[in-house]
Amino acid sequence: MKPNNTTNNSPNSATLPLNRRTFLSVTALAGGGFLLGFANNHAEASNNEPSEANTLVQSKADFSPNGYIKITSDGVITLFAKNPEIGQGVKTSMPMIVAEELDVDWKSVKIEQSEIDERRYGAQFAGGSTSIPTNYEILRQAGATARAMLIQAAAKEWSVKPEECSTEKGFVIHTASKKKRSYGECAEAASKLTIPANIAPKNPKDFTLIGTFQTGVDNTAIVTGKPLFGIDTRVPGMLFAAVVRPPRFGAKVVKFDETRTKAMPNVKHIVEIKPNDNPTELIGGIAVVATSTWAAMKARDVLAADITWDDGADKSEETGGLTKQMNTLIAKGAKMQVLREQGDVDVAFAKAETKPDKRSLEAVYEVPFLAHATMEPMNYTAHVQKDKCEVWGPTQVPQTVQSLAAKLTGLPQSAVKVNMTRIGGGFGRRLMADYAAEAIIVSKAIQAPVQVMWSREDDMKYDYYRPAGIYKLRAAWDETGVLTAWHLRASTTSRVAFPKNAPRPPHVTEIFPDGFPSGFAPHFRMEYAQAKSNVPRGAWRAPGHNATAFVDQCFMDELAQAMGKDPLQMHLEMLGSAREMPYRDHGGDYNTGRLANVLKIAAEKAGWGKPLPKGHYHGLAAHVTFGAYTAEIAEVSVEKDGTPHGIPRVHKITAVVDAGRIINKSGAENQMQGGILDGLSMALYGRITIASGAVKQNSFDDYPLLRMNEAPKVEVYFVESDAAPQGLGEMGLPPVPAAICNAIFAATGKRIRSLPIVSNQA
Repeated sequence: MKPNNTTNNSPNSATLPLNRRTFLSVTALAGGGFLLGFANNHAEASNNEPSEANTLVQSKADFSPNGYIKITSDGVITLFAKNPEIGQGVKTSMPMIVAEELDVDWKSVKIEQSEIDERRYGAQFAGGSTSIPTNYEILRQAGATARAMLIQAAAKEWSVKPEECSTEKGFVIHTASKKKRSYGECAEAASKLTIPANIAPKNPKDFTLIGTFQTGVDNTAIVTGKPLFGIDTRVPGMLFAAVVRPPRFGAKVVKFDETRTKAMPNVKHIVEIKPNDNPTELIGGIAVVATSTWAAMKARDVLAADITWDDGADKSEETGGLTKQMNTLIAKGAKMQVLREQGDVDVAFAKAETKPDKRSLEAVYEVPFLAHATMEPMNYTAHVQKDKCEVWGPTQVPQTVQSLAAKLTGLPQSAVKVNMTRIGGGFGRRLMADYAAEAIIVSKAIQAPVQVMWSREDDMKYDYYRPAGIYKLRAAWDETGVLTAWHLRASTTSRVAFPKNAPRPPHVTEIFPDGFPSGFAPHFRMEYAQAKSNVPRGAWRAPGHNATAFVDQCFMDELAQAMGKDPLQMHLEMLGSAREMPYRDHGGDYNTGRLANVLKIAAEKAGWGKPLPKGHYHGLAAHVTFGAYTAEIAEVSVEKDGTPHGIPRVHKITAVVDAGRIINKSGAENQMQGGILDGLSMALYGRITIASGAVKQNSFDDYPLLRMNEAPKVEVYFVESDAAPQGLGEMGLPPVPAAICNAIFAATGKRIRSLPIVSNQA
């Protein structure tokens, strides 16, 4: 049984002020009851005038003290998940937090995706591993407050004090008399109570659900083929569209002849889509609308031959030229922006390089553009009518879609309904809303519901790609083997600089002045220069860190070898005693002791330094981002196949992560495993190349992904922690490429400084 805590005295929980004005919106429920919106710190009342937003509504039967909970008098308990489910598990983990504090039987509750409502839920999006850390205390308050109101309702009926009651699995119990009432029986009375303020959540030591293994709430529906995803959307009278997009970056339609296309069977409409001034919102093209997806795609291919385009932004852009540009920008003597400098780097290197043993090292690393290659093809469905608009689809930013739909249709945002579907892979691609904009524009033009469907070739050629970059590193050390200087000169195609009039400096998404090893060398300089490119760029899983972790951790391994040190030893020596390091980027300040701890545990679990099967070698890497600390050790062999260096085979990856308190261990394990496999696929094969101002790759034949028979054994260990929980969508990926490349060096003596790995083996 769970005791009734009615005051803010929980030693390990931070409570938020909760009062009648905190609940900002009221929605009547069909058949009686109400839904009283629970606002979080992302959504505040626009003014202090009395309104329905702070008026309590009497309920006939149902109890909905906030936007996350509904309890009906027949005992059905429904918990609402507010953020998009992209496979990161938040549709399970976020309701688990509410269920823990509400004290209900997890197996008996229903989980539903919430509607889009900024006043009730604040920010509703999926990205940056932020869902859990930004909502944890809010969700705890929601559950704890509802539980207190149910106790109060039962206590009032029994004429006893609330503190004499407790709860257990959806029941209120009077401890002395053993009287017992279900939450459903208390619902109507609870709905008539004034919402109490400052209810203390549980002491975490009393958790029974948080920290356990729970299967995803949609798992059964997924494996039985239920229509959960955007691609499954079907609306009465719906038509289907495919879009001819520009053959080169920035190209625009000069003219087109629709005669042949309109004469084809099942073709209903042809709609020109004008490009948006902001290329992240819409690149433009011509849509063919038909009675089926297949008919639309076949007709689209015919129309493509009858369109004349201009040359676009730069029809000569190609990968080789871009590489040359970045190498010029990082060359010695080229002017760059200094992002961080401490000590005197030039003097430190001069001193190290005059020694007989030349205690310095230099290396250049390169990463290519990457595609997202989402498993569910890009798609969106829209129905624009005279006075309203309704949309369906897989998006990480439903509120952005809502505001974009309002702008494109001229309707008020309140007239736009966004239906959140499950997302079949996103990894940052669906932070853009270009594909939703296409559906909205086409539906408005034809005055009918329409689903725009992308082919795999569309997806490859019209993505927003992970930026390409080149990184030149230098390091120096003293006679005792202590790092004295670190110098990075980097040039990338900057994601944040792609939109016109970008509001932030170009380096902010590319390299991180406070990231490791900043602060660990007395002489440090970080410089950056943006490379000019017309290639669309966007967020790709663990943005920025998917490149910087590879670069930094491979170079650390090079330094260890040059100094004659074990890589683990070098990491631990640099980290030193536990202390807080200032970090103004993803996740905030980090603790060196926690990073050292995951390294030590990973080494123990993987058997670092112990004998391996013949021909197997270890490589190590570690990284901290988004508030989580991860260390990974790859076990690799190199298979001889006639090529000069052979092909790497990754047999096992051991990962240790400290992400604070884990909500759902099953989901957390899945996230780490998925990120690791994603990172392995990227490291081995991922590369987008440019020729004549366009992407060369078309599909999985020339942009291969990891195959099932290539997947290694992945072991994930979580550090037990009472620290605040962090997200886990990104953390498994960044150390993977470096761990693998470092293991390849151990096996072959060859350094891999340019990804993907396999192309470097030929």
